[in-house]
Amino acid sequence: MISTIDVFLAQSTKLTSWLSPIWILSIGVGLGFILVLLGLLKIFLLSKVPFLNTIADRTGLRWVFGILLSLVYSALALVAFYILFGAGNVLASSANDVTSQAYDKLVESFTLFLILVIPFCVFLGFGAWYLISKKRAPETLMLFREGFLYWLNIVCVVAVVFACLGYGLDRQRIVTTRIVEDPGGILRSFGRLPYSETKSLEFQVEPTPTGSTGKVIEVSFWGQEVKWIELKSNQRVDVATVELKASTPHSRVFNVLATTVDEPLVFVPDISEGGPIPTEKVDQFYIANMGSSTADMEITYRVGPVYPQVVVILWVAFFVVLIYHTYLISATVFPKIFAIAYSTFKTEISQPLFLVVLIIAGVFIVGSVYVPYNTFGEDIKMYKDSGITLIRVLAIFVAIWAASKSVAEEIEGRTALTVLSKPVGRRQFILGKLFGISLSVALLFVVIGIWFVIWTSYKPVYDAVESSKGSVEWTECFNEALSVIPALFLGLLEVVIFVSISVAISTRMGILANFLICFSIYVLGHLTPLIVQSAEAAQAFETVGFFGQLIAIVFPVLNHFDVQAAINTNRGVPMVYIGWSIIYCALYGSITMLLALVLFEDRDLA
Repeated sequence: MISTIDVFLAQSTKLTSWLSPIWILSIGVGLGFILVLLGLLKIFLLSKVPFLNTIADRTGLRWVFGILLSLVYSALALVAFYILFGAGNVLASSANDVTSQAYDKLVESFTLFLILVIPFCVFLGFGAWYLISKKRAPETLMLFREGFLYWLNIVCVVAVVFACLGYGLDRQRIVTTRIVEDPGGILRSFGRLPYSETKSLEFQVEPTPTGSTGKVIEVSFWGQEVKWIELKSNQRVDVATVELKASTPHSRVFNVLATTVDEPLVFVPDISEGGPIPTEKVDQFYIANMGSSTADMEITYRVGPVYPQVVVILWVAFFVVLIYHTYLISATVFPKIFAIAYSTFKTEISQPLFLVVLIIAGVFIVGSVYVPYNTFGEDIKMYKDSGITLIRVLAIFVAIWAASKSVAEEIEGRTALTVLSKPVGRRQFILGKLFGISLSVALLFVVIGIWFVIWTSYKPVYDAVESSKGSVEWTECFNEALSVIPALFLGLLEVVIFVSISVAISTRMGILANFLICFSIYVLGHLTPLIVQSAEAAQAFETVGFFGQLIAIVFPVLNHFDVQAAINTNRGVPMVYIGWSIIYCALYGSITMLLALVLFEDRDLA
C-alpha cells in the first residue's frame, strides 16, 4: 500500500506546477534580502570613515551631500525604470504592442515616476547619511534585528531556504523529490533579461537568380528566445535561417507574399527544431526575392528570456530593498516617533486578537480551496475575491481595535499623560501610534498574504483534478498567484486609510463609536461612485445632489482599492494604477492625520 508521504514526494506535475511560482517569488525575496545584507555591510564600513560619519551632524555638509546623493538615487531610479519597463514588454504579442500601446503607457508611467519616485529619492538621499552616522550606525544595525524587521527577516530567511532547496533537489537529480520545474532554465532566463530587445531591419533585395542561396542578412539571437517575428515585403520573398536550396524543407522557409502598408504583417509564433526559426543560435537570414523587381524588405523581431515570468524577480527584490531602507531611514531620522511606533507595534502583535485573526484567515484560505462555488469553471475567481475581501475586512477590524485600545484607552487611563511628560510631543505621540498600528497591520498582510498566494497557486491544480482536465502548466498557477499580489497591496492601502481615520476618532471617542463610524465610512466609501451617479441623475433634487457631492468630498473613495473587476476579467493591475492609489492614500491619510492632530492638540489628558 502506498503511503501519503510517497504520494507527496512522487514526481508529479501537480507538485511542480503548484510550487514553481512560489519558488520564483522566493528567488526575488532572497535576492532582495542579499542586497539588504550587503547594504548593512556598506553602512558598517562607511560608519568607520572619519569624514563620512559626521556629515549627518553638520548642517552645511548634510545639505550639499544630501543633494548629491539624491541625484544619484534619482539616476539609479531612472535606470531601474528603463530596465523594468523594457523587461516588462517581453510578453508583447506584436510590434504594434510595442510601438503604440507601450508608448502611451511609458508616458503615463514616467509622469507618475516624477511625482512619486523623485521625492522619495530625495528622502533617501538626505536620510541615508543618518544611517552611517557615527552615533546612529549602531542603532541602525540594532533596528535590523528587532521589531517589524525581525519578522520580515524570518520571512526572507524561509524564502532563501526554499529557493536553495528547490534548486538543490533539481541539481541532485533526485527525481522523486523534485519540486520546481526547470529551476536552472528559470535562472538562465533571469540572466538573459538585460538582452531583451525589439529589433527592426530594413533593406532591399534584388531579384534572386536561379541557383542562388539568397541574400545574407547578419543577425544574432537565440531562436528559443524569439517571442515573435514579423516580415513585410512588397514582393514575394522566401526567408530562412539556412541556405535556400532545392533540397531545403518547406517547413524551414517563410513564404512571404507581397504586402501593403495597411495589411497585417506575417506573424510567426512557433519556434521548433524543424521550423523556420530553430531553437539554437541564429546568425543570419537568407532572403530570396521571387518577384520581378527590387523588394523592400522589413524584418522585426522580439527576443526575451525563455521564461518571461522571471521579470517578477526584479520587482520583488526591488520592493524588499525598498521596504528595508525606508524603515531604517525613517526610524533613524525620526527617533521619537519611532520609539512610540515600536512600542505600539510590539503591544499590538502580542495581543490574542492578532493571533486569532491569523488563525481564522489561515483556516479560511485553506478551506476555501475545497469549497465548490458552482461557477462553471470560474471557481478561482470567486476564491481570490472572497479571500482578498476577508483579509481586508479582518485587517480593518484589527486596525480599529488597535487604535481604540492604543489611543482612546491610553487617554482615558492617563497612560498618554505619562508618555507625554517625557520629551515627546503630542504630534509625535499621534504619528507614532499611526505608524505603529500601520506596521502591525502590514505584518498581518505579509503573513496572511504569503499564505494566500501559496494556496492561490494550488487552486488551479485542485480545480483541474476535480474537473478531470489533467495537468496544469506552472505558468497558469504563476499567473493566478501573481494576480492577487497587487490586490493585497491595494487592500493594505485601504486599511492604512482606516488606521488614520480610526486614530483621529480615538482622540475623542471610545471603541464603540469608533467601530460604528468606521463601519459607516466603509459602506459609504464603497458606495461613493453609485451615490455620485445617483446625485447626477437626480439633478432636479438639490438636496440629493448636495448629499452626493458631500459624500464624494468627505469620505474616501474606497472603490479605488477594489480590483474585483480586474480579477473577474483576468486582467492585471497596472503599476501606474497602483502608483496613483499610493498618492491618493498618502493625501487622504495626511488630511486625516492633520484632523487627528487638531483634535488631540487641546484634549485634556488630566
